[in-house]
Amino acid sequence: MASFNIELNSKPVRNTNEHTLLLRITVDRKPARIKMNYAIPKKDFNPNPKEYKYVRASHPKHKVINDHIDAKIQQPKDAITELEKEHATVTANTIKSKMLAPTAKSFLEYAKQVANSLLVNNHYGNYNKYNTIINKLTDYRKGEDLHFDQITPSFLSSFEASLLKLGNCVNTVNCNIRTLRAIYYKGIENGYIDPGKNPFFTFKLKQSRPNKDRLNQEEITTIEGLVYPKDSLLWNVHNVFLFSFYCAGIRISDILQLKWNNVQDGRLVYTMYKTNKAHSVKLKEKPLAILEKYKDSGKSFIFPFFSDRFDYSDLLYLHNQIGAKTALINKYLKKVAEKAEITKKITTHTARHSFADLARQKTDNIYNLSKTLGHSSIKVTEAYLASFDQQAVDDTMDSMFDEPKNKVPDSVNDKRIE
Repeated sequence: MASFNIELNSKPVRNTNEHTLLLRITVDRKPARIKMNYAIPKKDFNPNPKEYKYVRASHPKHKVINDHIDAKIQQPKDAITELEKEHATVTANTIKSKMLAPTAKSFLEYAKQVANSLLVNNHYGNYNKYNTIINKLTDYRKGEDLHFDQITPSFLSSFEASLLKLGNCVNTVNCNIRTLRAIYYKGIENGYIDPGKNPFFTFKLKQSRPNKDRLNQEEITTIEGLVYPKDSLLWNVHNVFLFSFYCAGIRISDILQLKWNNVQDGRLVYTMYKTNKAHSVKLKEKPLAILEKYKDSGKSFIFPFFSDRFDYSDLLYLHNQIGAKTALINKYLKKVAEKAEITKKITTHTARHSFADLARQKTDNIYNLSKTLGHSSIKVTEAYLASFDQQAVDDTMDSMFDEPKNKVPDSVNDKRIE
């Protein structure tokens, strides 16, 4: 006798307090579980429902999700009917396999299904990445569909070349191809294609050096010395960059959301947007001086890029606003670099790279540095710093052997001698 129920995954979805809904299929006391396309907080889950109303009315999407559950619970019943027609053994796993049999007719259709599942589960960053590659593939195919078996090493090379020809930098192209690969691997996992035909076994991404420009202490000091009219956009951008550097490279996604209640007993206490983990940094003299400039603003947000007039509880709106404000700040950081006569590319993340690089030069305790940066493990920190090591080698070689810009060519000297 088969039974069907809905339960929550015991582990929350990364960076959230939501748990993925699972369809549990049980036959002869042996269960199998299938992940659904929605995740909800525990408080909104009803483990003892009537008429399959598993999601409480307190959840804003309760009707949509409950309708989805009603449809989902019907699927294993249909699968049992098909198995019986085929005279196949009915177990929890054969029901699951029948339900997970491929349904998308093409790679693009499947990619859209994957992207939509990210959207309903509030994974807006990955949704945007997946949607970007879908749009680029659609443009490349000029409206024609794309099937799994058409994705070959030759196709990948041609697609990569077209992106580069359009002006995409190598890092962007690599990011696009990796996203395509992630969707393809999900397709393998769900039975859409034979793993032995995987084109990524032979296709290699173009090599590129990640852009991790960082500033030395002299350059940081130069930026500190710049003067801008109070309350101007450049004044605020200037303050935000320095505040990030002097607060252990706090990410711009966190700075934008900082409120005065995050300042507690001489510390900056906040939950990191990227990892959803609590973090605390001791406020030293220079970041305290920056905070002093804003203390009489009367606003709840410390820096004036976010406004009390808007509701940021909508996660998609919040994600888009972070992206828009980051782009604006990066635009004006170019002006800061020009005024400081710094030729390196400066972005909001340069402050984090600069802090990490200078900090590692002053300490050999990588555990402490890892915790200061808010990394999840020392391995993450080691990988993060590894690119600086290569850059340090390149910088040393350049300083040793590059010709000085103002040096008079030997050929000119020869002519003078003549």
